[in-house]
Amino acid sequence: MTERYLKNTLSLPSVSDTNPEMLDHFVKFNTEKILFNYPISHYSRDYSIYAGYAGIAFTYFHLHQLNPNLTIAGDKVGLLCTTYLSAALSAVKKTTENHIGFLDSHVGPLALAVVAYYTIENKPHEALNYMNLILDKYHPLAIKEKSNELLYGRAGYIYALKFIQNYCFDNIEIMQRLTDDKIKEIFELIIVEGQKGGVDSDSIEKPPLMWTWHGKEYLGAVHGVAGIIAILLQFKNLAEPYLDELFQTMEWLANVAFENGNYPSSLSKREDHLVQVCHGAPGIVPAFLKIYELYPTRATSSTLLSAAIKSSDLIWERGILKKGLTGLCHNAVGNAYSFLLLYLVTKDEKQLQRALAFGFHASQWEKETEKRHIRVPDRPWSLWEGLAGGVMFWGDLSTVLRDVKANQGLKVAQEKVLGFPCFTDL
Repeated sequence: MTERYLKNTLSLPSVSDTNPEMLDHFVKFNTEKILFNYPISHYSRDYSIYAGYAGIAFTYFHLHQLNPNLTIAGDKVGLLCTTYLSAALSAVKKTTENHIGFLDSHVGPLALAVVAYYTIENKPHEALNYMNLILDKYHPLAIKEKSNELLYGRAGYIYALKFIQNYCFDNIEIMQRLTDDKIKEIFELIIVEGQKGGVDSDSIEKPPLMWTWHGKEYLGAVHGVAGIIAILLQFKNLAEPYLDELFQTMEWLANVAFENGNYPSSLSKREDHLVQVCHGAPGIVPAFLKIYELYPTRATSSTLLSAAIKSSDLIWERGILKKGLTGLCHNAVGNAYSFLLLYLVTKDEKQLQRALAFGFHASQWEKETEKRHIRVPDRPWSLWEGLAGGVMFWGDLSTVLRDVKANQGLKVAQEKVLGFPCFTDL
């Protein structure tokens, strides 16, 4: 088991002694690394949010939301966003894609184009053109899609639509096209598939809802139950008729946990060896926390919060993965989001200290790679596998720490879009 992670010997930093400018330095320094090592090319086919140019653009879009005046290497982050987005859109034109998830299909860069051209570029006509393209070409694919998970499937598609809604709600033309009925159509297809899957589930105690991906009943954030339900519950009006089923399924999921707070990747593969966002506790914790945030008064919500807190100790122990330090999917920084999000919910200073410890350790990614303590990710500059994930995390961590210091206590006052990127950040 230990071959997957390094023994955690990190100490907990003092919150009061930590300067947010240290984290800002990590953001700028490592963004310059990305700019140098992964420059835009309009001949590339790297379009995706997950591992391509759109993921870099999404990172800069998020930094723009945190601080629109932030300048890196002489350019504002808003300009960096649209520059990398242009390369992603060029790649979309060169490729064929039949999936419809936000993370790893054409829909991701197209949805980001709707939002970025409207909010950053102030070009509502171009934004509407991309909205039309999504609905005319990819919405019919979403209806036919066999997968319901986050990475490729319908949950990822409706994330994209919600992302657009959140940032373009005051654009009449876009909202006239992106109607609630279109979202409801896909939402209810996911529910119907989940109800059928619950009846057919291999679980002894059958959950009300279950979905399969490639024939397996996955449980985690990227391919499984936790990811799908966390997305569904962010559509509060649509979710209302199904709340009992949704919550009962997540309570069932909490009961599937190993004694140490980790989760199997699927019902058919119950080994306790993966502690990463795509499979295991680090991806389930953000889902539980989002549900608690949305529905804090439901009895089951306190159960899910308790399960998330228990998992945090396991993530602290086994979360420094040899696969890499800075990516979101199966690197240490993705795992560290559990601590940051737990802090925002519980105000437990220990969780913020853990997030800081992982963040500082991840800043040493070059040295740790040279020492061969960790491996070089397949896509080392990308959002979900590489350095852009670290940039996103350091930006969020700096924002939280700065708010804590500004309010002279364990409190975050500013209303920023903080959540797990492309998952619970709606």
